[in-house]
Amino acid sequence: MKYSFIKPRQKNFLSLFSKIWVIFIALMVAFMLAFDFYIVMEAKSFKVGVVELVSQREELENRIDQDDEYIGVILRQKALSEEIFSNNTLLKESMKNLFDLVPDQITLKKVQMERNSLVLYGVAPTQDTFNFLLAAPLKSIFHTSNTTFYLTSEGWYNFVSINKILGMDGVRE
Repeated sequence: MKYSFIKPRQKNFLSLFSKIWVIFIALMVAFMLAFDFYIVMEAKSFKVGVVELVSQREELENRIDQDDEYIGVILRQKALSEEIFSNNTLLKESMKNLFDLVPDQITLKKVQMERNSLVLYGVAPTQDTFNFLLAAPLKSIFHTSNTTFYLTSEGWYNFVSINKILGMDGVRE
């Protein structure tokens, strides 16, 4: 006995529309798993990158500290060289002024110049020539000025003139 007028057909478990939705959902799950895997790999890569950047930063900070120390050394050397240059300039000017101060009648044999003293060795025709032409200017510059004369066989006088500037506390330096 047949109750149907048409031949029965096979019925699919899922309809075409349901198959499309299942495929779409499976693709979305696969895409999300792939994206999650990508995010996890990138996070690990960023952690490794952060560790590398931290070590690079520490190296750069160490190099900056070393460079700062080196710059400090160079600046100290520069200041020292500038001080030496200015001292040399002052010494040169002082020597020029000293030699300009010495008259033609007096001959200097040796000059010892220190920070606060000047010792002159030389020859003068007479003691008065030395006292009037050189001792007076020296006394105006230095606080103490002592001169010792020695008579030579030619009748001239060898002299040693010791001139000192007193320090701030009044004590000879």
